[in-house]
Amino acid sequence: MMKSELITIPKAILATLLYFIGIQLIGVRFIIGEKIGFENSYAYYHLIQGILQLTGVLIFIYFIRNRTFKNLIKRTHLKWYLCALILGISFVFMQTPLNWIYNLIFGTEYQIAYSIDGLAKAKFTNINIIATVLMIPIGEELFFRGYIQNNLQKKTNTVVAILLTSLLFASIHAPYANLILDLIKQDWHLFYLALFGGIISGILYFKSKSIGPSIIFSMFWNIMISISLIA
Repeated sequence: MMKSELITIPKAILATLLYFIGIQLIGVRFIIGEKIGFENSYAYYHLIQGILQLTGVLIFIYFIRNRTFKNLIKRTHLKWYLCALILGISFVFMQTPLNWIYNLIFGTEYQIAYSIDGLAKAKFTNINIIATVLMIPIGEELFFRGYIQNNLQKKTNTVVAILLTSLLFASIHAPYANLILDLIKQDWHLFYLALFGGIISGILYFKSKSIGPSIIFSMFWNIMISISLIA
């Protein structure tokens, strides 16, 4: 492994750690709000989190790119946006065989009940959905694909860059709360799915040479999750 790789990979891990800490600090603000009597502190949790998260990422990207957003989303062929749209919609269906494997390994019973009723129950009138399908996907893709993967691709081979970025992306969805709060019982299912979703997004970014398709994929992935009934 080249010396440049040894420098780049720790930087990517450190940047992801700081990103994760930032997300957790936003969450702590709402926990404190509830404890001191703001009963509706969670009413706009996802919206405010999405705004703060996206703002933080944009500020970071602005300074990393020498105070410019020029060519932040590079032009690419329309076919990559079409591919991203199709993959974003279909990834929720790909999760069925992925769930079979996960259930087999960990003895769980995850499944997705595909139903048109999910569309009615998605509550797209809820203002928090703006963060779920727009702000958070944009922030995550700009950071993980636009910054982390982009830099790793310059210092390592493509496969390593995509896999490591996907692993770091999945790591922010890991059940760390289990280590702190005994009452919260989470497993690695979300981490597992995020890893595969990250790989798809990473391939789209590499092939299209633009962050745009990755954002579209992530947005429609989240939309389909909101519609699907996950048991």
